[in-house]
Amino acid sequence: MDKIKAALLMIIFTCFLGKAQSRYTCTCESQKGQFYSGENINACFHATDFVDTLLFPTKIKQEGSGSQVINTAYRFSKLLLTNYVLTDYIMTMNHERFGHGYRALQAQGNIIGITYNPPPPFGNEFSFIRLEGLEDATNQERLLMGMGGSEANMVVSDIMRKNFLLDGSLNYNFAAAYLYGSNDMPGYTAFVKNEFGDPNTYRRNINEFYFQRESLTQSRMRTISLFALLTDPINFYAFKSLFYDYLFYGKRSTKVKFIPISDNVGLLPRFRFEYTPYGPELVYQSYFKKGKQLYQTSFSHGDGTFYSSWRVGARAWNLKPTDRLSFNVVTEFWDQPQIDFYSDDVLVRNSGLGGLFNITANYDFLTDYGSYSLLGATLQAGYKTAGYSLGEQLSAGPILRAGLSFKLR
Repeated sequence: MDKIKAALLMIIFTCFLGKAQSRYTCTCESQKGQFYSGENINACFHATDFVDTLLFPTKIKQEGSGSQVINTAYRFSKLLLTNYVLTDYIMTMNHERFGHGYRALQAQGNIIGITYNPPPPFGNEFSFIRLEGLEDATNQERLLMGMGGSEANMVVSDIMRKNFLLDGSLNYNFAAAYLYGSNDMPGYTAFVKNEFGDPNTYRRNINEFYFQRESLTQSRMRTISLFALLTDPINFYAFKSLFYDYLFYGKRSTKVKFIPISDNVGLLPRFRFEYTPYGPELVYQSYFKKGKQLYQTSFSHGDGTFYSSWRVGARAWNLKPTDRLSFNVVTEFWDQPQIDFYSDDVLVRNSGLGGLFNITANYDFLTDYGSYSLLGATLQAGYKTAGYSLGEQLSAGPILRAGLSFKLR
């Protein structure tokens, strides 16, 4: 525990120098997993936002009689027919393909097909994925497949939140996607009562696997979910961005504020819960911003229903030793109960202490050039031990991702 504390303190107080800004990365990796989709989806939304500023004005009638009603009706139609539909398609396909589908592929299964159904009021059926070849999958692999859809969208929303906090603002074109992604798990759990939905399937399977009785109850899951929904401050900023600043006033962005704890350091705490292949975990996160750099610390533990588990983590974004070079750092340590999974057709039984570490280097070739605020190359390298970590494969191995990072004016 002393080593863990020392590692956390080292990351939290490392290098407060330099300027920072959000960036969007078109990335590639051999796994084509959840961070691959998460980065590329955020880049897609950023490009869409850029095009939106060119094609769609915020007002179609200047000041005068009836202008407020006309402009509000226009913006509502735009939100419903473009942002809502496009966001639902992208986030739903991420939920299915890079959530359930990615975890099924990791368990040596296959994707037969994905059926997309539009959201209300344009449709009233859930989208779904069809899988095969999972006869030999372990219980934990099946649990991971069931929770994988919400897990993938959590990865997307984590990247979005990081960019919001670096910029100090939230653009309305991202707001619906954030509300979908960050609340996919708690919202699905709290409000969807379908017995065949992901949360209820997860609950039944984990109760049957661990205790053959109703240890994790539906009411407990809903209570924790509602608490998680109400304790994410970015949810309120996203609602404000969509339904107040943009809809009524035509503002494209909403300021995101921190709680000041000194003249140049701000704090933004939040709570959430996460499904894992060994039971739910309660997660306490704190974001710190000093100048234009961003840091996060987190601690999570099992909810007490099943076996004990814990995880500590620290992240730092945009540590800039030079104007063109910046680094992001991720560290996690954990203690987990046994997880069974297959790696190269060999059954692995992993438990106990583990962790991961990766560092991302960003080198900007162009800054403030034409339509670009920046254009550069990104390389991420690290290593993960066997065990569960959000968005990563279960087996031990190196982490290697590369891409092109950019930010459009």
